[in-house]
Amino acid sequence: MSWSTARLSLAALCAAILLSGCPQLAPRPTPPPEPTAPEEQPTVPPPFAPQPVGDVDRLISYYGYLRSLSGEQWRLELERTARFYRSQYSDFTQMQLVFLQIAPNAQPRDSAQARDMLSSWLKEPRTRSSDLRPLALLLQTMLVEQQQKDIEIQAQAQKLKEETRRYDEVKEKLDALIDAERKMLERNKPVRKP
Repeated sequence: MSWSTARLSLAALCAAILLSGCPQLAPRPTPPPEPTAPEEQPTVPPPFAPQPVGDVDRLISYYGYLRSLSGEQWRLELERTARFYRSQYSDFTQMQLVFLQIAPNAQPRDSAQARDMLSSWLKEPRTRSSDLRPLALLLQTMLVEQQQKDIEIQAQAQKLKEETRRYDEVKEKLDALIDAERKMLERNKPVRKP
């Protein structure tokens, strides 16, 4: 090894030793994140989160239950609900009775009684703030419209019956005229001799 190479190696070694003893530079600190305004979280619950159940929801579910009942089960449910209503009057139970009257499998279905029950309930001042009032108004409107449609259908059925009766009378007269004409033609027809 030559003197110049040894010197160069010694200088590099000294430089390495000196540099290792020096404190290392600390990395630059990252700037703190800028404060942002707190984001308002929406108060709307996620779509599949359980929702609070109110009386209207319970009544809609009750109507679904009523649709699944047979005639005998419906009668027993009507008796049970009426007995409970008489012992402990409540708006909810009255609405259950209305639903029992208008259920498709009600025997007999009594829309008039349900309409009367709703009308009297809606006239009471204490029901103005009830959560059930919008549902009661909807049902009453539906029942009144159904009554009007039923009246129109009955009037059309009566008109059809009357038109059918008139048609039968005219057809009988026409058949009688055709028969009379046929008889007249047969009488006036010359008889051929063979």
